Amino acid sequence: HFYKRRSPALMSGIYSGVQASVRFKDGPRKNGKVSGILGELQNNYILMRWRSSLWKLVWLQLLVYTTLYMAISMLYRFALPEEHAIAFEKFILWVRKNSKQVPLTFLLGFYVSLVVKRWWEQYVKLPWPDEVATFLKVAITKNPKKHEGADDGENIRIRRTIVRYCLLSYVLCLRRISSLVRQHYPTMDHLVSTGLVREDEAERIGEEDEEKTQRHGGSNWWLPTKWSVDIIRKAQIDGRFENAPVYSTLVGKLCDFRKSLTKVVSYGHVTIPLVYTQVVHLAVYIHFAVDLIGEQWIVWRKEGDEEMDLYYPIFLTFKFLFFFGWMNVAETLYNPY
Repeated sequence: HFYKRRSPALMSGIYSGVQASVRFKDGPRKNGKVSGILGELQNNYILMRWRSSLWKLVWLQLLVYTTLYMAISMLYRFALPEEHAIAFEKFILWVRKNSKQVPLTFLLGFYVSLVVKRWWEQYVKLPWPDEVATFLKVAITKNPKKHEGADDGENIRIRRTIVRYCLLSYVLCLRRISSLVRQHYPTMDHLVSTGLVREDEAERIGEEDEEKTQRHGGSNWWLPTKWSVDIIRKAQIDGRFENAPVYSTLVGKLCDFRKSLTKVVSYGHVTIPLVYTQVVHLAVYIHFAVDLIGEQWIVWRKEGDEEMDLYYPIFLTFKFLFFFGWMNVAETLYNPY
């Protein structure tokens, strides 16, 4: 019981608000720097974070890009003769004028919004076995052999077996699309060792090799849900359900669970068209490759030339962070599993 294990700090009323409802593993964090319940930040310097940050994603790309820019700048300023430098300046102005015609913001913005929407939908469609387990608790309760002195252990075994089969289908389904789950359970023997599946059941499901499961219809992840329906049907024949509507509702819950898993695994077969992904990446790379020339500062020679002559591309760096950070977000969220 939670009320029997409350810490002295909670009993004394030290915490208030959200903090009073959170049981910290090692006590409250120092300096009051606590992340919010919904992931919001409280008293944290969000731009100074490194883990999963913009800086961690793009620092190497920015370093290479800035090095190329400075190499071209040094070549233009110190290596080229004056007549060649003047011709290069005309080329800079021509590139600067024509490079603005690429609709980069529209292409990248629409692509990122599509990927983010797809990422959120994949999470929302993940089923929760809790609903099936909760309904099993109130559905399978009758004991047809109660008058013979039998206990309710058979009903408990039925409920546990159905929940185990739901979890087994869940893991087998995610092994197809999640590299992390596949690393944790590389073979069926690992699932047997965890107790999630028996050896005879594993033989009926098959080896579930990675190469085989990547093909459409190559995995038998749906088989445990079929066994669950068979168990529910037998329990209904044995008279373990309170009434007929409870039986039909439980079958519907199990079908919804399987349908949700089917929708999740379908994202692995119906991906964003490769052509569209290539167009977006090609547009970004070409745009910033052209900016290596078009965003060069021109040496001031006469009236009408650029009055500022800086070596470092300040605003180009900002633009690089924005656009490449945007594109890396899409690459990170493409497969949330």
